[in-house]
Amino acid sequence: MSQSTNYSIAMPQAYSAMKCALDLLNQYDATQKMSTGSAELDSLIDGMQEGLFYLFYSTHENQLILDSLLNRLLVGCILPKSGKKHGFESKALLFNNIDYYADKNKHQLLNPEKIATISKYAGIEPKIVSKNLYVQTAYNLEHQATIAQEIAKRIDSNADIKLIAIRDLTKFIVMNNKAGYDTPNRNDDSGTLKKVLSILYQTCAKNKVTMIATGYCNVSSSGIVPRPIGGTYLKHTVNVIVNLRPNLNNGYYYTTSSNTGGGSSASYRATMTKHPYQLTPKSTNIYATRIGKRKDPMLFILD
Repeated sequence: MSQSTNYSIAMPQAYSAMKCALDLLNQYDATQKMSTGSAELDSLIDGMQEGLFYLFYSTHENQLILDSLLNRLLVGCILPKSGKKHGFESKALLFNNIDYYADKNKHQLLNPEKIATISKYAGIEPKIVSKNLYVQTAYNLEHQATIAQEIAKRIDSNADIKLIAIRDLTKFIVMNNKAGYDTPNRNDDSGTLKKVLSILYQTCAKNKVTMIATGYCNVSSSGIVPRPIGGTYLKHTVNVIVNLRPNLNNGYYYTTSSNTGGGSSASYRATMTKHPYQLTPKSTNIYATRIGKRKDPMLFILD
């Protein structure tokens, strides 16, 4: 084969590769993004993109910041795209996982007062949020798989749903492994959890629905980012993984003046350990205003 022939073959291939790169760039520019409510967190993860799967995790002691973030993202999905609200202007769905008998008296069900408060801070009427928010709850591991199938059918039949938020994704894995998080008997890669993730991830990817989950991790040594509970399947399925831990000042949560006013602000270290196109690990500080009692707040509002 002559050199000119090789050249004539290589040129279309190079052009095709260049075209694919341009297509990807144009596709990225056209991708819808939603704000988390925190400029620092938005900068860290490049906003919440349609069709991606996000995992935010921490220890049990930090459940409130995870719940507050999840509720803010639910409200954010319903916010308008215009007017600097940076929402999806769509419907959202909460997939709640609770131990009914243990959690029913601990305000683990969706709290209308919290949603209303977050809505007001975000600049949207609570009634609008309530009309555009679906909630489904699982009470054990087997029920979780059944609810996942019901949610998948709802997403397939309702193109207006653009975000699903899964609270305590690995809750039942933790409950079913009473031997301890770090023992060899632990079964993080549960077949049921894999089934739940497979059903929801495939459905959300097909419909360009953003998928968000919160989960737990173990307490780690200072300076070491702990791994989320859930095993290798969860780790490989999720697109963006972020660990949240409180910044400590002489053993106390660091507080500062708040941008939103009306309360003290807690500081958390957000460390991103996985992202489809950014270098990791990467960290930033985020701030959240306490609403309610200082030592026992009702919720946090991201600054």
